[in-house]
Amino acid sequence: MTKTADKVRNYVKENRGLCIFTAVTAFLMFLSIVWVYHVKVLNAPKVYSDGFGYFLYLPAVIHGDFSFAFIEGWEHPFELKEVVGGMIDKYPVGVAILESPFFFLAHVVCLIKDALTGSMTATGYTNLYQYMILFGGVFYWIVGTVLLYKVLEKYLGFSGKVSLLTCIVITYGTNLFHYASYDAGFSHVYSYFLFNLFLYYLCWYESRETEGINKLWHTCVFGLLAGLIFLCRNTNVVFVITYILYGVRDWETLKKRFLTILKPRRAVPIVLTGIVTLLPQLLYWHAATGHWLVYSYGADEPFYWLAPQIGNFLFSVRKGLFFWSPVLLLAIVGIFMAYKRRKQLYTGLVVFLLLIVYISSAWWCWYYAGAFGQRVAVDFMCLFAVFIACVFDRLEQMGQNGSGVRRKLLSGLVYGYCGVCIVWNLWCMTAYWYRVLPTDEADWDTIRAIVGMIR
Repeated sequence: MTKTADKVRNYVKENRGLCIFTAVTAFLMFLSIVWVYHVKVLNAPKVYSDGFGYFLYLPAVIHGDFSFAFIEGWEHPFELKEVVGGMIDKYPVGVAILESPFFFLAHVVCLIKDALTGSMTATGYTNLYQYMILFGGVFYWIVGTVLLYKVLEKYLGFSGKVSLLTCIVITYGTNLFHYASYDAGFSHVYSYFLFNLFLYYLCWYESRETEGINKLWHTCVFGLLAGLIFLCRNTNVVFVITYILYGVRDWETLKKRFLTILKPRRAVPIVLTGIVTLLPQLLYWHAATGHWLVYSYGADEPFYWLAPQIGNFLFSVRKGLFFWSPVLLLAIVGIFMAYKRRKQLYTGLVVFLLLIVYISSAWWCWYYAGAFGQRVAVDFMCLFAVFIACVFDRLEQMGQNGSGVRRKLLSGLVYGYCGVCIVWNLWCMTAYWYRVLPTDEADWDTIRAIVGMIR
């Protein structure tokens, strides 16, 4: 116990800035959840819309009913999706798996309360369950952010200052804060956590592989993580390209990498573990439809592969990624800055960015319905973080080489831009919470209304 306490103290001492940042931000997230849903009292459930669909597997467990008939008496409407063979919940099970510790903790508390008071709160959807899901989102933001910081600082060689500043910027300058608190029931903060965990584990594993000290189960973890990423949001499985292209800089390193990862001792354990991880989803599909593989979104929710809305996805006032999170434009600058050095993750992250933008914008609902900003980008915020850190790192290097006017001007412009973007993002987030910014169909009149809140 003493050794553990000493380790914690040493960690806090060595990472004081990170600990203060995560503690303060987590407190603000908790405060925001309580303010929005308890003090302000939104006339809506806390776990709703897509978040309700992801969550629904958990109350199904305690009710023993995966036809979901028990929700008829609940305040939240929900329609199952008709597919070949039956009716199913179209949302995958991964989010529910990650939410389960918080759900079952709430369930135990509700059972005890009901036994002591005779009340009926252990239904799976009363207030405590919903609050615990949102608090779980804060937990996954904390762990995911610590992992991201470690990837930047320990494995990519950025300074602690650059790594911390990057984490601050992506948390407060984008919709990440919102989806780790107000809308933590959605899949995005869980994918954010899994992506960061995957990157951290990839860097950790490859650093040990050169010494030949990895064991079989270390390799199997890749299958587990890839499976969980797929189970949270199916299209995100393309993130495994970062594993495939790790360390690739040119044609020769690409061939060498393929020879390495296709060795049976690496490929077979990963594939088998991945299949085992998918079993909960496969078993549910088979039980509900008689088929092992199902496109759960149905024919009326297709991908338009030949007509992706890339321009709208990135720049439109409705839901453009860079329109609503302009601080992420720094990452595009960082991609070009990092090209010559091309560290271990560079090629994989750039290829993934191209793939995920194409896939996401080809979805029939490229704006992803009711949302604050382009919500799917929260999942792969680590990608932007790596390249934003490249910009901050260049500014830091310029400062070490001298304090010229050019460096001061450039630093002032970049950090000033970040500050303006953070203020703008937080203002828009507040407008969204107060329904000034609608969940969809934002236009230039919406922008004028948001600016009008300043008066």
